[in-house]
Amino acid sequence: MGTTAGTGVDVAEHRAGAVVASATAFAEYAAGGRSRRTEIVTAAHEREGVPDHYGRIFYQPILAAIEVAARAQDPAAVLAEAVAAAELTGQPRAYEEVAAGFLAWWRKARLTPVDCAATILRVGGLELTVAPHLAVRGRSGGLQVVLFHLKEAPLTRDGANAALRLLAVCAADLLAGAEPLVVDLRRAKEYRLSRSTNLDNLDAWLAAEAAAYTTHWHSTGG
Repeated sequence: MGTTAGTGVDVAEHRAGAVVASATAFAEYAAGGRSRRTEIVTAAHEREGVPDHYGRIFYQPILAAIEVAARAQDPAAVLAEAVAAAELTGQPRAYEEVAAGFLAWWRKARLTPVDCAATILRVGGLELTVAPHLAVRGRSGGLQVVLFHLKEAPLTRDGANAALRLLAVCAADLLAGAEPLVVDLRRAKEYRLSRSTNLDNLDAWLAAEAAAYTTHWHSTGG
């Protein structure tokens, strides 16, 4: 809990009536074009209060399988079961590609899973759920908190930077000493913040995008 110095962002519990989004959805919104931004907010309204909504549960089984696979002696077998069980429209191909990408990345990275927390990040009037898909320890002992990009469209650098910065701001609450990492799973591609990144400019952009998301949400609430 508290305020992250220099960002104007508070870590807190959700307030009643707050506009809420996941870190991954917000990162995609921030980097998206006009039509994609509208799709994201409209879909969020449709999912609100519907626990079994298609858009809410589509990737849940494969993400759960990845968490188990990371700790299993035979991760490929765990993921194969999840792929075989996929039955929603579009799930089989999506799961096959996500599973293949995860295995390619995981075998190369040679990481060890560790436990981490989740938190709530307040950016202006928007409250973001920051819940890493995985936390890992590298071969040199360094810790990382990881968010996955699962979509068919490749992750953009802006989208990756948005997600990475959210992880970095929350790092102390998620896993002390951890560095942020984002992985585009279908392409087994890692993203990290460049050391040359101007964090003041990045934070200003995210604050502006948070305001845009909040306004967009209220204007399309029906």
